[in-house]
Amino acid sequence: MKRMVWCLTLVLCLLLSACGSGGDGPRQAPSFQDAAQTEETDIWLVVDGREVPSWRYLYWLSRACTAIRAEYEAAGLEPDWTAAAGTETLAEYVKQQALSDTVLYATVENWAEQYGCTAENAESQAAPDMGMTQEQADELAATGRMYAQLYELFCTEGSALAPAADELAAFAEEQGWVTYDCILVSLGEDSTAASAKAAELFSRLNAAADRMAEFGALAAETGSPAEARTVRLGDEMLSAVEEDALESLEEGQYSGILETDEGFCILRRLKLDAAVAREAYFDALLQKAADEAHVQCAKAYEELDVAEFNRKIQQQGAAKGEK
Repeated sequence: MKRMVWCLTLVLCLLLSACGSGGDGPRQAPSFQDAAQTEETDIWLVVDGREVPSWRYLYWLSRACTAIRAEYEAAGLEPDWTAAAGTETLAEYVKQQALSDTVLYATVENWAEQYGCTAENAESQAAPDMGMTQEQADELAATGRMYAQLYELFCTEGSALAPAADELAAFAEEQGWVTYDCILVSLGEDSTAASAKAAELFSRLNAAADRMAEFGALAAETGSPAEARTVRLGDEMLSAVEEDALESLEEGQYSGILETDEGFCILRRLKLDAAVAREAYFDALLQKAADEAHVQCAKAYEELDVAEFNRKIQQQGAAKGEK
């Protein structure tokens, strides 16, 4: 089973993009709190000294349960919460995933406090989601604003959070990030003609006095992508043959003619645009801090029955005419 990963940036952007739709509407019933028989202010977790109320964890657990149900329903099955999911049961897996998400959000807030980032002066409101109250939705959206401020600080040279250039470059190299551009001859309707054209271009490139300048000219002549691309090797954005070629090239070197599904191409490896890897590095550091956080769990968290929680969530949804 694929591990569910709730991308912090994506979820926060979804919350923030819905700002303004909440308005002054009625307070929504916190169904996930009712299902766990707890009050929203009950403290279930303490993350590096930060107290986390029950609703935070239960929100992520309700999302995880919903995702699992959808995955099983697509296969025409019902979740078996006692079934093995790797080295855990499905219930343990979902419970841990919700804990990881909760801890990640608390870590963002801890970092924001440490680096002086706030979420004050926000006039808009986020739209409540999955049984959240307006106040809860606003609180998570505020965490999104903290995340954005932290990342802006991370990108500000000389700031307390900014990484050293060599540190970012080392991360990018370790993770396999590469920057490249290409000369591409599309297959079109005649692959033989495309192959011949690629061979002609390759010959002109090799014969040029200034091969780097010629590479750019040929790329423009063929209408190849004008901008350099920065990708991470192994992320399936490249074909196997392109990935192998880029891995073997040094900065400034170009490949031979490569045949791909798009056509025939020649790749040139460029100086790494480390800025593209910056966000990945920031998220990696944030995730590392969350993974290493000291987490204390209340008895109510330890005793929570995921299967029973899920059953009550479904019952409440059915009563409201939801899925």
